[in-house]
Amino acid sequence: MRGAKQKGVGVLALALALIPACSPSRPQQSQAVPDLERLLPDLRGLVGWRVARGPVEYGPANLYEYLDGGAERYVGYGFSRLLHVRYQRGDDNSNSVTLDIFDMGSEPGAFGIYSSVRPTEAGFQPWGVEGYRSGSVAAAWKGRVFVHVEADSEQPPLIEILELVVRGVCERVEGTGSPPSFLAALPSEGLVAWSQRYVAADLLGHECLPGGVVAAYAVDGERGELFFSDLGNEAGATSSLAALRAHYQQSNGAVGESLVAGSTGFSFRDSMVGTGAVLTSGRFVAGVHGTLSAPVQKRLLETLAGRLAALSPVLRPGGRS
Repeated sequence: MRGAKQKGVGVLALALALIPACSPSRPQQSQAVPDLERLLPDLRGLVGWRVARGPVEYGPANLYEYLDGGAERYVGYGFSRLLHVRYQRGDDNSNSVTLDIFDMGSEPGAFGIYSSVRPTEAGFQPWGVEGYRSGSVAAAWKGRVFVHVEADSEQPPLIEILELVVRGVCERVEGTGSPPSFLAALPSEGLVAWSQRYVAADLLGHECLPGGVVAAYAVDGERGELFFSDLGNEAGATSSLAALRAHYQQSNGAVGESLVAGSTGFSFRDSMVGTGAVLTSGRFVAGVHGTLSAPVQKRLLETLAGRLAALSPVLRPGGRS
């Protein structure tokens, strides 16, 4: 019982240490450079835990030393800095929790890298703007910060600390904790929860779409994807649309009229993605594809195009906002 009591006191102390001290509230910009050192949890109040490695800092030039084979993707999302720490319980190096705090350079970058690794079967948590735990891994994002924590196993004591750490780090990140404003352009009808993703480059594998947003939809038992890409200006959007038209003409032989009356675009049928349509809306290229019926695709695309027309300049290709 003595050991159990000590453990309970230790966990409480850690939880208190992870909560930011009260201070006068100040308006913060999510794009302000975060102080990653200030986000690190203090485990001194937890009996038996210590820092086994770190903090170790990585930048764009040497991230490959830690993420061999994966660094390029992070850099593509605008990665700026990483602090890596490994916490260990006692003398057993297999009883550890690894914390990685990434400054991704921008809100789209942090959301983008988070959404690119988010598993569909995850148990979602209210950490930061959005978080999840899947097995021995937990992750979350807020502002331009992406947090990734991994335990050596799914032992309850390790998972307890893992969740305390990711929640505590997110509470220390300054900012409102709101979803990216550009996600508001997506229609709500049929939107599959947790499916929204920001892609930094080559959206849907097309070089002419430098980056953008994609989300899954399900209506009347059919599924599809809705997407949009910010080309920066109308000329860029027109050029990108022409490249997409040429792609579908080459792969399928023909394209049809625009699905939305009065818009500049085309419809298509593709053996890989099903039926779909693409159009321009100001500086944006938007589209839909899948097995959704033509009326549903038309409604979704009309709603998306209308909202994009009113969208402020908050999203730019290449992870910049």
